[in-house]
Amino acid sequence: MGIYKKDNRWYLDYYLPNGRRKREVVSIEGVDPSKINREDAKKALSIRKSEFAQGKFDITKTEKPVKFEKLIEAYLKWADENHKAPERDHAACKNLLSHFKGKNIYTLSLWEIEKYKSERKKQGRKPETINKELGSVRRMFNLSLQGVLSIKVGKNPVQGIKLLKVPKTKPRTYKPWEFQKLYEAATGHFKPILLCAYLTGMRRSEITRLRWQDMDFEDKTIYVAETKNEEPRTIPMSEALFDSLLEMKKDAIGEYVFTTPDGKPYTSLSAWKRAWSTALRKSGIEKGRFHDFRHTFISNLIVNEKEDFATVMALSGHKDISMLKRYSHTQEEAKRAAIDKLGKHFEKSTIDTYLDTKPNIDSRTNNNRLI
Repeated sequence: MGIYKKDNRWYLDYYLPNGRRKREVVSIEGVDPSKINREDAKKALSIRKSEFAQGKFDITKTEKPVKFEKLIEAYLKWADENHKAPERDHAACKNLLSHFKGKNIYTLSLWEIEKYKSERKKQGRKPETINKELGSVRRMFNLSLQGVLSIKVGKNPVQGIKLLKVPKTKPRTYKPWEFQKLYEAATGHFKPILLCAYLTGMRRSEITRLRWQDMDFEDKTIYVAETKNEEPRTIPMSEALFDSLLEMKKDAIGEYVFTTPDGKPYTSLSAWKRAWSTALRKSGIEKGRFHDFRHTFISNLIVNEKEDFATVMALSGHKDISMLKRYSHTQEEAKRAAIDKLGKHFEKSTIDTYLDTKPNIDSRTNNNRLI
């Protein structure tokens, strides 16, 4: 460690714990830099030595201020190149930027993040939405600390923040008659998409990325190449879906199976949002999400078709059985179906026989009771 003077300014010269050399201009609040002398520089150096010895050195105090929007810009560039659905990052960062724009990332504190979380709650935002936003800001700071982003930080202000509890709700499943109404209410180009979702349980993103090269019409299978867990899988086509896709193939002009009415591939998470909302409204059924077709598919396999979990996981693309626990409604319906089957073995006549032969004990004159 040492000091030196350059261009009428005093500097500290030392090495950080990670071995990186650091040159820092000596500054005193309220004092003209040209008025700072050698003795002031020595005192500043002594302070730095003391901070190192006590483990209290904070490099962020010595860094040039960097605005939050610069970190957002670097993070979104990374997300565009590495995330399959960067639209989510852009949506989360839009809200973060409206709150933290102009803030110095080196002075951002956990208290300010907590304040943001509180304000978003007051605005009526759902816990899932707030948690996604907090997850994005935590990820961008972690990536910066790892040296992945061009913007460097000294700490993660979101470290230790508690995410909001997300209340568990029973997933929606569509009954056969509800799907029929949805299908009848859908536009022509949207019908095959509904059919594919209902009969394969594929995610929205998986459906949008399907290419004709993934269709094996000879073996009647669909090869899902791009999946959430990056493990491709094959799904057999039902006759109804096979006929629908084969008919579409005759007029196909692009590489993608499902496209907009203009023939363009879907590129966003809100793909066919308007078509779905219109079909749902015209069908007159209870409100639901497109993703609920996945719940319906799994529920139908487990409860109605009595398929084993290994087969269901192979079709749905879940890595392990624990992932299916989120479909609690299928477990409850499976338990109900099991009890109903067991009850059939206990005929009503057996109960009647028991009632006819049951001892008649008057509980008012005898302490013995039948429970």
